[in-house]
Amino acid sequence: MRKDEIRSLIINNLRKYNVTEIYHPRFIDAAIEETINQMLWELWSVDSLSIQRYVKRFGYLVPIAVSYEASTRLYYSILPTTIVPFRDKSSGVRRISTVIQGGVRFYPMDSREMDLIQNGSYVNTITSIIGYSVTDRIEYYNMSAAIVTTGVRADLIVPFSVYTDAETVLLPEFKDDQNETFADRVLKNLFKIPVADLYENKTFEENKQ
Repeated sequence: MRKDEIRSLIINNLRKYNVTEIYHPRFIDAAIEETINQMLWELWSVDSLSIQRYVKRFGYLVPIAVSYEASTRLYYSILPTTIVPFRDKSSGVRRISTVIQGGVRFYPMDSREMDLIQNGSYVNTITSIIGYSVTDRIEYYNMSAAIVTTGVRADLIVPFSVYTDAETVLLPEFKDDQNETFADRVLKNLFKIPVADLYENKTFEENKQ
């Protein structure tokens, strides 16, 4: 569904409770985002490979730049947008590839593994494998000069807020143990947010006294 269609779905469900006018659209979007993230985390815990279907692709039109940091001797890329974190080495960076989709493969590793490898081993004799570690950026081990020149592509799991209204957002639609639909779960998260109008009215009445 398009992002604006998902928002409309929730607003239409809210009309059952006659509270549509109370919630600002950004609160509705926040509840949708929280719900999608929760469902992605649940899906990841069952089958981590399946969340590849929900990525947003970056660097396919304009490659993501690879830079060199002299102080740490690390090659790195700035994340092109916010990612949804996951409890594995890839986090929200589910795949990295070269522009030409050649024989080089990127594999995730954590920072400790990267430190151990850089501390001396025969792994640097391998030219077809590049390791990457996800922090607040993407750091690389064994990066080649050719890829530094051409840049990389990345498949990322991104929050609902990153999409434009016209973009399609794939929903990890499935029912949990309580047999709740996606809309049910969004409404549950939305109702946790205090109604701003009531607080504003209360403050207004207090100031009148």
